[in-house]
Amino acid sequence: KQFVVVDMLRPSLLLVYLSLCAAVAVMWPRSVVRGNVRMGLFDGLAAAFANDQSLGERENAGLSREKTKRTITWVSPTGKEKRSVVVAGQRLKDIARASGIPVKYDCQEGSCKTCEAIIGKARGKICVASAPDKDITIKYGLRN
Repeated sequence: KQFVVVDMLRPSLLLVYLSLCAAVAVMWPRSVVRGNVRMGLFDGLAAAFANDQSLGERENAGLSREKTKRTITWVSPTGKEKRSVVVAGQRLKDIARASGIPVKYDCQEGSCKTCEAIIGKARGKICVASAPDKDITIKYGLRN
């Protein structure tokens, strides 16, 4: 008898479930109303985070003056050039990695000369050198 009762309840439970789904779908808030994105709970905070246009032009946040940008021209063994815009003092190893320059390293401390390059007019090791405060050309891949 228990199985008969369960079999009789299935269609009515399915009907209740479908009607609840339809009601929720009708009452569910739309994600886009008149082109504006609605965030639900955070809609009341939208004005608090809006940009205030009466403040004027946006300025540098807290820095008295911006650092001077310098250009490093990387020259490959085949003569192909690539440029990077940097701030003086950045490590050349990090600049090369970010710019996609294929420099080979072994020791990472400047003792093996695997990464030796002509930095400006002098020889140096990319793994330990920093970007100078002037525009320079680096010829890398001397030991390939």
